Amino acid sequence: MKTSARMFHALIAGLALSLAAAAPGLAADAPAASPAPELPVSDFARFPLLSDVVMSPDGKYLAGSYEVDQTAGTNSKFQLIVFALPSLKVTARLNFSPWHMPGLITWVGPTRLVVSENKVTGSLAAEQPTGDIIALNADGSQQRMLYSIAARGTPGASFNMMDMVNGNPTVVGPTHEMNGHVFIELHPFPMNVSQHDESAHRTILYDVDSVSGYPKQIAEIDKGQAGFFVHDDKPLLAISHDRQLNEVVYLPDGHGGWKLAPAGVFGKVFEPLDVTPGGKGLYALYSAMGGPQELIRCAFDGSGKQVLASNDFGSVNRVLWSPRERRMPIGVTFTATFKDGVPAVDYLSNDRWAQIHQALMKAFPGEYIGFGGMSDHGSTILIHAYSNRDPGEYALFDSKTMHLQPLMQVMPWFKPGQLAAREPIRFKNSAGMELDGYISFPVGVPHKNLPLILLPHGGPISIRDSWAYASDAEQLAGFLANRGYAVLQVNYRGSGGRGLDFQHLGYRQFATGIQSDLTEGVQWAIAKGYADPNRICVFGASFGGYSSLMQPIVAPKLYKCAIDYAGVSDWRIEMDRSVYSHIDTGNTSYAQYIGTRADAKAISPLFMLDRFNVPVLIMQGGADNIVPPQNAERLRDKLEAMHKPYEWLWFGNEYHGFQTEPHLLAMFNKVQAFLARYIGPGAGTTAH
Repeated sequence: MKTSARMFHALIAGLALSLAAAAPGLAADAPAASPAPELPVSDFARFPLLSDVVMSPDGKYLAGSYEVDQTAGTNSKFQLIVFALPSLKVTARLNFSPWHMPGLITWVGPTRLVVSENKVTGSLAAEQPTGDIIALNADGSQQRMLYSIAARGTPGASFNMMDMVNGNPTVVGPTHEMNGHVFIELHPFPMNVSQHDESAHRTILYDVDSVSGYPKQIAEIDKGQAGFFVHDDKPLLAISHDRQLNEVVYLPDGHGGWKLAPAGVFGKVFEPLDVTPGGKGLYALYSAMGGPQELIRCAFDGSGKQVLASNDFGSVNRVLWSPRERRMPIGVTFTATFKDGVPAVDYLSNDRWAQIHQALMKAFPGEYIGFGGMSDHGSTILIHAYSNRDPGEYALFDSKTMHLQPLMQVMPWFKPGQLAAREPIRFKNSAGMELDGYISFPVGVPHKNLPLILLPHGGPISIRDSWAYASDAEQLAGFLANRGYAVLQVNYRGSGGRGLDFQHLGYRQFATGIQSDLTEGVQWAIAKGYADPNRICVFGASFGGYSSLMQPIVAPKLYKCAIDYAGVSDWRIEMDRSVYSHIDTGNTSYAQYIGTRADAKAISPLFMLDRFNVPVLIMQGGADNIVPPQNAERLRDKLEAMHKPYEWLWFGNEYHGFQTEPHLLAMFNKVQAFLARYIGPGAGTTAH
């Protein structure tokens, strides 16, 4: 029986009140009237138990990456786990070896899914694909290795796997029919050691039966590391990059090959998202000249562009969609655009799905409501509610009865109101450039004259700090604010979310413009009265660790201490030893971002330590291949030779950022003691 229009609007009208009453666990936090107690350090040394949650197309199952034992000493152990809905009964578990975990999880049918395997490379780095792709049913049966770099060519490898070339695989997605098939791209390995081997400069697309493993080649392009956009089981576009890392788009030539799209048609950024209803055009993220990315609709060849959503300051960063049967964008959010402290939603329609989302947002003020997944016809919606002080909760929403059923919390050990809110800020630097960021204040403490920690993010190019309490940087900010410190995060020039032009402003500015933006952010906090100018420390990881070493050099009177967590002290080490130094794109990036080896030395703090005069805590993993440990070792040795104060925390088996709970516990305890020693304890906290 279909819901009448009158009944539907009546349900929507009463939805906010009924949802708030039915699901109090999702309600927004009330402001604290007194300082929050210090939470156990262990609360901040834990990652979400379940991540990358994906709902099956019929709405009957959830699959996600589950960390089995965070206290496993030197090992991180993960499973792919499948739950039946709504009971959350576990129907399947797929174990991964230590330091390996589920990567992309893709449902290819109502009861069948495909998962790639990733290797954990540290809490500060994205996991790296191993080249293994596995298929299984929702009940764990009919498991099949669809591809494996390690197993390919061994006696145990299937004949079907050998029908695909030897290379790096990438899961593209399911077929339109959701019939158990999956599209897999392969980027062939060179036939010999020459980097100019032509066989490596190809990308091949296969349609693979996930049950039998049988592959059918459906496309090939003589461009390495290309990505295909597929609709109705046909590749419509291929997107690659030239030697200077500029995006290049190719169109089918009508003869089974590819032709370069006319100059300028697809702009500087073009990211196809989905086809329009009827399959006659595309929805895409687009930037004509390098400004913030817009949401557009266009023909397959890029013509007939219609802008659906744009913003002068930031790019479209979230798109809300209607169900798969008639998939359309119903709303977007933009980078650093907020309403009542929550990402502002620009609704593109007033259909039932937009109305449902608006009602959910009104029901839970202070929370952002994401559609984490939908059944094909939209009868079941996976809701992800989260905020700047709440890691979030998943719930099921029945769009027919308007019933909301809470499922699970992302980090259930945090209770409402315990974590500090990360408040959005904007200010102009001395050059008149408007910058955004976040400041976290201790809960229940006046926002005045607080000890301040500057927490610069990593990257630096294309990475940014975000509003949601979700990533490693936000976990650090939450811990520091809980210890009574104000925490400042600045999205300096070069950061992501504001278009290519803004990213390019960070090129050749690692030691100059970027550091100036950070310094001026601290000066802004002082001028606002938020920060005690005599109690300021800088604490950064990766490129943020580099900034932690540079800030006391460029602003010697501003800081009392610095914390360098897996940071760069000598950019020449990166050029010689980093994992990125072994690939062409990495070396191109170094040349664009930094310049020559002489330029790299000139911006390296290791050679400016005569101007570095604050105590520093150095924390490093010995197996780090992104910021190799020689950065920390040479920094320590030179500080010792110069009789400058430092403290040291080293774990030989950790990668880029500590991953295991015992090591994270040690880190947080070390940081807390270091800060108390050099800028005093935080404001207004009480013992737990």
